[in-house]
Parts: sequence; C-alpha cells; structure tokens
Amino acid sequence: MKTYIVLDESGAMHLKKERFFVIAGFMTRELHKVTSAHKRIEEIVKKRKNISLNTKIELKASKINSSQQALFLNELYSLPGVIPIAIVIDKDNLSKFGASENVAYNFFVKNLLQYLFKCNLPILKTSKIELRVDNRNTSVKNLKDLETFLAWEFEVLDLEVKVKYLDSKDNKDIQMADYIANLIWKKYNCHHEDLSRRIPKFYQTYISKFPFKLFGSDPSLKQIAKTKAQKVAN
Repeated sequence: MKTYIVLDESGAMHLKKERFFVIAGFMTRELHKVTSAHKRIEEIVKKRKNISLNTKIELKASKINSSQQALFLNELYSLPGVIPIAIVIDKDNLSKFGASENVAYNFFVKNLLQYLFKCNLPILKTSKIELRVDNRNTSVKNLKDLETFLAWEFEVLDLEVKVKYLDSKDNKDIQMADYIANLIWKKYNCHHEDLSRRIPKFYQTYISKFPFKLFGSDPSLKQIAKTKAQKVAN
C-alpha cells in the first residue's frame, strides 16, 4: 500500500531575521480523508469570512486568523491514520552550510525521512512513497532533482519514491501541510503567536531538529569556546 507524505515549507533559508526554517506536513495512506476534512472546515471558515461557498479561493495560513487555522489543524490532528511531521532547521547554527536553497531543501527532506524511518512507524512499512510538495518555490529545471536524490539515498531499502509537485491552489492536502508548517514556524520563531497550545494533540507531531547537537544553542558561545581552545593550544 502506498504511503503519502505531504510537505510544505514556512520561512526561508536566506532570511536572517528568522532563526528557524521549517519543512512540515503529514503522512497518511488515506489522502481522501484529509481532503474531505479540509472541505468541511473550509465551508465553516468561508461562512465566517462572508465568502460565497462557490468562490474558489486558497485559504492560506497567512490569510486566515488563528482561530480559523486552529479549526483546520484540530480537524487534521483528529484524523486516524494521519501523522503530522516536521523538520526544524536552526539557521544560526549552520555557519558552514553553504548549499543553495534547492540543494538544502533536498538535504533536509532526506534528513526528515531518515528520522521518521528511525522512529519505526508502521505507516512507513511500505514499498512505495508518494511525496507531494508545493511547486511555488521550485524551478522547472529542478523538478526531478529531489526524486532522483531520494531514489539514490533509499535504494538500499528497496523503496520506490515518487515526487509530485503540485499547485497548492488546487490541492487541499498541500493547504493542510501549509497550516502545519505555519503552526510550527510560529512556535519556534514567534512565541507570542504560538498556536500549539490550542491544538490538544500537538504532541503527536514527529519533529526532527537540525543540527541536532547544536539546535537552539547560542552560536556566540560556541565561538567563545573555540577561541579559548585556540588560546590554550597556543
């Protein structure tokens, strides 16, 4: 049976004012449950925002308020067989990480998958994974890069990985991943906007942190320690 992994990102690798970059979403084998859940909450939100139910509009996390986002998230977190996932990157501790954004994205997705496999989740006992990601930040020439990269990395597991780049405007599952990515981005970058307290099942989220040993530490302290070590050596 195929396992779907749906991902979106929040923040950007090049923005210095944001310490943490997030790639997040969910895993499921029953994608239709997620899209149906989104449609149910979308009707409620449209009524609250006085938007006609027939109007086609993408309700991105940036376009709805916290209460409305919590509606979508609590509906998603309540679905059996749906596992929220994320990787949070501490950019302040990536001083020697000079990869391009596209290469970095591929690298972090691989790290997220490796972390999830180490968790021995039954949903990943599969021979086929369909990775579904938003195409808004992807150039045409790079569309196959991630699929090829993951195929090499997971060939030893006899695992077939296919990547689909989708327009979030037409895919409710990508929109759900957007809500999760924004939720976790706020938790780490904007504590005053932390929505996780309004999501009772937030603890079910599998979150990988990179770089693991230095995550959240003060990089200036590392430099001080390095300077002291150099003085002792001299």
